[in-house]
Amino acid sequence: MAAQAALAAGRKPLLMGVVNITPDSFSDGGVWLKPEDAASHIEQLIADGADLVDLGAESTRPGAKSIDTDEEWSRLEPVLNRISRKSLSVGLSIDTRKPEIMLRAADYGATWFNDVAGHADRSHLKRILSYPGSNYIAMHMPMNPDIMQKHPLSPKSAVASVDAFFNSRWDEASAAGFPAERIWLDPGIGFGKTDAANVQLMDQVARWSKRYQIMMGVSRKSLLGRTLGIENPKDRDAPSKMLEFGLILLGAKLIRTHNVAPLRRLVSLLTEDTND
Repeated sequence: MAAQAALAAGRKPLLMGVVNITPDSFSDGGVWLKPEDAASHIEQLIADGADLVDLGAESTRPGAKSIDTDEEWSRLEPVLNRISRKSLSVGLSIDTRKPEIMLRAADYGATWFNDVAGHADRSHLKRILSYPGSNYIAMHMPMNPDIMQKHPLSPKSAVASVDAFFNSRWDEASAAGFPAERIWLDPGIGFGKTDAANVQLMDQVARWSKRYQIMMGVSRKSLLGRTLGIENPKDRDAPSKMLEFGLILLGAKLIRTHNVAPLRRLVSLLTEDTND
């Protein structure tokens, strides 16, 4: 609710800090796997200015293998249990492909549900909506992570596929009862697309933002590594901030990022009083 109030008050955009509770995420796999380390990182992201923290317990990097519900929950639940003892000052988001995980996490206070497979059905969406303050995020992932970069979408195919996906997910979430201000759509940069397709998708943000609330996740992506010759994902933070800020200027309302503090400082320029 605090994050929604911030957006309503005119702060643009919302910033979502990433917390990977996985051994194999591309940027920081294994770093936050212990509950105490994850909780500490959450506190740091909040101190850095995050409006939301996004917890993910299954890697969806290209080539990643799926894990079952029990394994994903065994990683996530100890962290949720630890932070639910406190009253978080920001929104709590769950990054998952499984509606069952979303519903379990809702009992621990999660109110944002980042459906990275983008296929929660209407019955699950209605159940999610029954929790007060729920927000639904749908991300475009055309194939499972283990195969998605073997046959990536071309620019033209990617734009057409995301357009159709956005229209379908918007209709489904609306039919489930979600109001427009609680539906968020993400084109899934880096998920089953060529580098050229990813660039074309980013070029569509201004158009999409006229109709939808757009979330973008470009932080430390391999696209930046290949294009700029930066092998270490953490060394991609500076170009990530430049790209994220550009997407904000195009109309993106929610940015999912690993390093919140510098982007918060850039965003503050958009809300400074200019009537001096």
